[in-house]
Amino acid sequence: MGLKDKIQDRMVTDHETILESNFERVEKLFRLHEDGTINLEGQYRDIEAKLQILIYLIGQRFAYEGELAESDALETSFFYDRIDKSDRTIRNYLQELRDEGYVKKEGQSEHRLIAENLPDALDEIEGAVGGSDV
Repeated sequence: MGLKDKIQDRMVTDHETILESNFERVEKLFRLHEDGTINLEGQYRDIEAKLQILIYLIGQRFAYEGELAESDALETSFFYDRIDKSDRTIRNYLQELRDEGYVKKEGQSEHRLIAENLPDALDEIEGAVGGSDV
């Protein structure tokens, strides 16, 4: 096995594997409708707004993977109608999520989940509601 094959086989992250291996943790956060709409589950509607944004971005990624959405990204304006905070505060939360490595920004205003960091994002969300058995 050459170096290229070793790298491909042992070092390249498989996004699908990360998403699949965390499926049980993720399915507690939201429900997806056939039109791609993301509905946060009860207790996750009351956690801090920054984490709600993160859950929506996780939901969008799963909606995309399930072929319920055309993109895995959400526009910044998506959050303005759903999160009860000022536009500036939402932009600040998105910046914090980028700084923490959970989200990346594409173009002027699209944001998407960084799948490699999904386990850490879920740890933070679960910690905010009291653990993974929620």
